[in-house]
Amino acid sequence: MIARIKAEWRLKLALFLVANAVFWSGYQFLGRCEFFPLREVPLTWLDRAVGYQPNGWVWVYLSQYVFTLALPLLLTTREALRRYGWTLALMGGGAFAVFLFFPTPGPRPLEVGKNAAMQFLATADAPMNALPSLHAAFIACMAMLAWRMFGVRALVVAAVWGGAILFSTLATKQHYALDLPAGLLLGWLADAIAWRGASDAAMMPVSDGVMSQRGAR
Repeated sequence: MIARIKAEWRLKLALFLVANAVFWSGYQFLGRCEFFPLREVPLTWLDRAVGYQPNGWVWVYLSQYVFTLALPLLLTTREALRRYGWTLALMGGGAFAVFLFFPTPGPRPLEVGKNAAMQFLATADAPMNALPSLHAAFIACMAMLAWRMFGVRALVVAAVWGGAILFSTLATKQHYALDLPAGLLLGWLADAIAWRGASDAAMMPVSDGVMSQRGAR
């Protein structure tokens, strides 16, 4: 594990700094500035069935950042990091284009209650970035990344954890139900394009002697 984290650490640090600076500046700007008429996302039966319940679920919602920050640290080759960077660029670019031309405010109530974590989220998160859900998009691309590194069993963990996170987006009213398949599709497409033609060697660890399950085929 330590060997994985140390591998290409300079490139990882550079990618982390650049990606976060570009992503969060664009995300906050487009989520708070309205250049085109606001669009409404239709309510579904699922939106009506899942009530606002931030206590507990807000922490599940925030746990997605553990998933997205930790997993890329385990990449070990420059090719893998390059392709991961392209995944982020494609996913972010697609989402930002929708946020710009079709801004959609989320269903979160103006008064979020006394939960400190939910109050922080409501303050920090921009309001006009509901469709597509980037939480869902990151779940899709991270699940594929976990599969490439650790095989099919990693998909089980990603499905359970990711499913809980998807539900939390509804329970905290950060998203509508229709935001989620749109985000999952965006994440899957970005991953498929960025990793097209990748060799199995792209995911091989450098010094712990363990090849990924996918690479062992």
